[in-house]
Amino acid sequence: MIRSCSILLPFLVMGVVLAAAPGGIPAPVNVETSPLSGTVESFLIENGTMEDGLSVLRRTNTTKILIGFEKIARRRDEKERAISLSVVNVTVGEILNDLCRQDTDYTYEVLGGSLIHVYPKNYQSDPAGLLSLRISRFSIVGKMAPAAIIQRIGELAPELESYMSNKQAEFYAQRGLAPPGSPGSVMSGNMDPQINLDLENMTVREILNAVVLYSQQLNNQTPPDWTGNKIPPTSWIYEFIIDPAAPTGLRGTPHWKAF
Repeated sequence: MIRSCSILLPFLVMGVVLAAAPGGIPAPVNVETSPLSGTVESFLIENGTMEDGLSVLRRTNTTKILIGFEKIARRRDEKERAISLSVVNVTVGEILNDLCRQDTDYTYEVLGGSLIHVYPKNYQSDPAGLLSLRISRFSIVGKMAPAAIIQRIGELAPELESYMSNKQAEFYAQRGLAPPGSPGSVMSGNMDPQINLDLENMTVREILNAVVLYSQQLNNQTPPDWTGNKIPPTSWIYEFIIDPAAPTGLRGTPHWKAF
C-alpha cells in the first residue's frame, strides 16, 4: 500500500512498476506517451561510460526522462567500457539502443510506462543482495529533497540500515575492534519540498523507483518559486564496489546516487 497525501503512485509488484487501473488491473502502457518516444534534438558523448551517457540523456529532459540504473559490480581499479555517440533529432529509445549496442553488458526496460530501468544482462549489479532486501515499512514525513532520500536510503530504510549495521559490527568484532559511530541525523533545508511518503512491504529497488515517481508528481503538482524554478524529478544509480577487505562486512561498498 502506498500513501502520499492525495498523490496516488503506481503500484509496484515484484520489482516491476505497473500503472494502476480501476479494480487493480494493470493498465496498458500508452506507446505514444512512453519516454522512449520523446525526441532529443542533440546528444553527444565522447569516450564516456554508460553512466555518463545516461546522465547526458537525463539532462535533455529532466522532467520526463526518469532512470533507475544498476551498474555492474566492479573493483575500484576496473575500467568501464568507453562509449562515444553523436546524434541529432532522434528518439530516447534510439539513443538507449545505441548506448546498449556499444556497451553490450547492459539492457533496459520501461517500468509502468514512465521509468527507464537500465541493468546488466549477464553480470551481477548487487552481489550483497541489498536492492532485493524487503522493507516492511518506509515512511518519510517532513522537508527533504527526493534526491537526498535516494542518497541516504541505507540509513532511512529500517531493515536495510539494520542489516548493514550488523554486517559492519560483525566485521569489526571478528577483528577485536569497535565499529565507527553512526553518521548522525538526516539534515534538510528550508527550500526542500514537504514529503509525505508511506510505503509498505517493498524491496529497496521498488522503494527507489517509487521515490523517483513521487518526485515527478511533486514536480507536476508544486508551483514554481518566485524565480520561476521548480525542483526537477530525480533518478537513481546503484553501484557496488567489490573489495573483500571492505569494513562494511559486505565484501564491498554500496553507493546510492541521485542524478
